[in-house]
This record gives sequence, C-alpha cells and structure tokens, in this order.
Amino acid sequence: MFARSLCYVAPLVVALSCAPAPETAAPATPPAPSASAAPPAVAAAAASDAPSDAPAAHFRSLDLTNACPKEMHLYYGEHPGDGHGQGATVPAGATTLIPRGSDGTVVVWVVDDKGFGLASVQVTRHMRHVRVKADCSGIEADSTR
Repeated sequence: MFARSLCYVAPLVVALSCAPAPETAAPATPPAPSASAAPPAVAAAAASDAPSDAPAAHFRSLDLTNACPKEMHLYYGEHPGDGHGQGATVPAGATTLIPRGSDGTVVVWVVDDKGFGLASVQVTRHMRHVRVKADCSGIEADSTR
C-alpha cells in the first residue's frame, strides 16, 4: 500500500517543482530618476559645467635670482608682516622658485632682518623671472629669459 501511494505523490512533486515562477506586476509608472541616478556621461557633463574654485589655467614657473653678493630676505604677499604671505631667504648668487597666487600674480618684497619692506615688484601672470639687483638696492621682474 505504501508503494502505491508513493506513485501518486511523485508526479505531483515533480509537477510542482517545475512550475514557472509567478510574474510580478510592473509598476504603472516608473519612479522618477534622482540626480544621483543620472548616467555617468550626463553627470560628468553637469560636473564640468559647474564653476570650480581651483585655478583653470596653469601659469608659467617663476624664478628669482639673487644677484646681490649677500643673502637676501624676501616676502611674497601684498604687504610684509600682514600674515597672509610667505617669507623666504635666498643665498647670494642663488636662484629659487617663487609661489604665485591663484590668479598667477604675486608681489615680491625685499625685506630687512626685521621683516620691514625695502623694495617690491608686482609680478603679473605673464612674467617668469625676478631678479634682486647686484647692488642690493632693488628688485625687478620681466617676461624674458
């Protein structure tokens, strides 16, 4: 008797295990796309249109040569001692790189041992060389070299 009932149950189990999965109903309207779900190409284009705080242009390197026979103290910024610039010391006869501002300009000062300004030059973004004069009396900038 047990064998006979197994024959009737086996086809039922096979039929249930091979049945196709029920289909789920698709939503009537697709969900609205969010800004973060934009395709990568669209998101990249939108990001490139947005203004950036980083400078867009790459400015020429700016070097300073100390033609003075003694070590010179410098200050890069609007006014020596204003706390917004950067100080440096350049040995006699040496050449060093000068940092530019984000707009490509900088004011370079020759300062005394106490940080008081003695001479300055306004460097524009097209200039590429600054020179402390050989007589130590001044500083100049130009776009040649």
